[in-house]
Amino acid sequence: MAWAQDPPGAQGTVECTGWHALCSLATDCKVVNKEQADCPCWQVNEQYVVVTADITNSDIKAKTQSACTSAHPCAVDEAPVCQAIRSGNYTVGHHAYEWVSTYSYRGWCENWNPVQCDAAPWADCMTSPCTENHDRKTDYDRPLICRCSVKTESFVGTDGRCKSRRGEVMSTINQKFWNFHDKKFTLDMPGYEYVQGACAPIHSDY
Repeated sequence: MAWAQDPPGAQGTVECTGWHALCSLATDCKVVNKEQADCPCWQVNEQYVVVTADITNSDIKAKTQSACTSAHPCAVDEAPVCQAIRSGNYTVGHHAYEWVSTYSYRGWCENWNPVQCDAAPWADCMTSPCTENHDRKTDYDRPLICRCSVKTESFVGTDGRCKSRRGEVMSTINQKFWNFHDKKFTLDMPGYEYVQGACAPIHSDY
């Protein structure tokens, strides 16, 4: 995730509620090419966070960063990106997607276990477009496939490891956005104080 404020003064993260794809703990994303990976993701209905600098739709990104600023932050569900995702009007490449990958805390306590990993390919899934997975024989509980961006830089390994199986990468974040000493994010991440289900076993809600 590119979690820097872009442009300066924009609200770094906004909060939304409702259905979304959750890919942040997927460690078996299949590499499609040097720029993309397909991640099998959960289908979750709860409060979630969108990193405004990483919104993949340029029009929605501009509207969100214009409306939601440090001086006048958007409240829960006020950001244009929340409205686009909720209405199914979030477009990537001129195609509207019913499902969009964002960040929420489902399964976080059990699976986060962060470790420092050297530069290597990993999947950045923030606001990536997702479609229904029609071949769910291997994991029925993850009904979505999200087309995520592949990054090659230092990252945070999840579940205590840095490597997935051959031809696979994990969905995670840049290493600079987690403080290993203080054990917290390096920017204001809403949700710790009231996210329900943060320590519940990860599963889909469909």
